Amino acid sequence: MSTSKAVPDAERFVVLLRHGVAEDAAPDQKDEDRALTTEGQQRMKEIARGLARIFPKAQAIYTSPLRRAVQTAQRVAKAYGGRVEVTVTDALRPGAPAKELRALLDAAKARRAIIVGHEPNLMEYIHALAALGKSARLELKKGGCCGVRLTKAGGVLEWLLPPRALRAHAHR
Repeated sequence: MSTSKAVPDAERFVVLLRHGVAEDAAPDQKDEDRALTTEGQQRMKEIARGLARIFPKAQAIYTSPLRRAVQTAQRVAKAYGGRVEVTVTDALRPGAPAKELRALLDAAKARRAIIVGHEPNLMEYIHALAALGKSARLELKKGGCCGVRLTKAGGVLEWLLPPRALRAHAHR
């Protein structure tokens, strides 16, 4: 078996991270061009440090191509000292179906990945990966994240952290 190709059934751990606080859309501005606010940048710096502490062995960061998500991913990569590469992918664009995320993960070599995206996509991904029932109600605030363990038997939602908890970990 080739080591250059991912083994889809191998155990993985995926962190799904919602982008940070972004500016409101201006009337003449495209949604994809909205940037993180100054406060959003500062909060993401702390959130990223906290994430690097609780998930130290990340191997890859995949992000939506929208500016605010890319900026979030860059902040996270910086918290990992630049050792974790950021890959921009249309599979995480708003409205992309969960099957595109699954295909991305199946093709990836990384066993521990961070996925940076948007709502309501991230909730759809969490439900699909962890096989949560439709009645399961979760909230993922901007800068919040969750951890999902993926095995041959399926996915398990292991934790859900609000941004304030991640920021608190940054200062420990």
